[in-house]
Amino acid sequence: MDDDFLTISPPIYMVGMKIGCWKCGERMPVVALLAPTVEDAVDQVCVLSDVVALPEDVLSYVQKRVPTFQFRYSKTVQGKYYANICPSCGMLSGDFFLHSEPGAPFFPTCEEEAGLLYLAEIPMQRPVRIRAGFHMGTGELILNHAKRIA
Repeated sequence: MDDDFLTISPPIYMVGMKIGCWKCGERMPVVALLAPTVEDAVDQVCVLSDVVALPEDVLSYVQKRVPTFQFRYSKTVQGKYYANICPSCGMLSGDFFLHSEPGAPFFPTCEEEAGLLYLAEIPMQRPVRIRAGFHMGTGELILNHAKRIA
């Protein structure tokens, strides 16, 4: 089971934006984690998805800013993971929708799309272990072009 965990060295970032909910259309915040230094992903900035386990300090940082990032059951994946929930209707916006198609919020295809995201560094002093999947290829685009916030 330990193989499912990623070892991530600081810095780690919360990346996000607002989108229209697929169910009710209301604007909702969506977030993901971005990690420039993931063990076994040498020189690749990774965008994490399907997050199943997070250190309490990382989770607390994210949920203080986006309380609708919650551990929920997804019928699509038939399991629980930290997902973005619409504050208006309570529906889950799945990671496949947010991460897997070019042009999706966390799969920008150009500097302009990456520039629509914001990026906030999560304060960390030590490496952390996170149980999640990751994607490579768009992380550097996000890291270089997302708006940095405090």
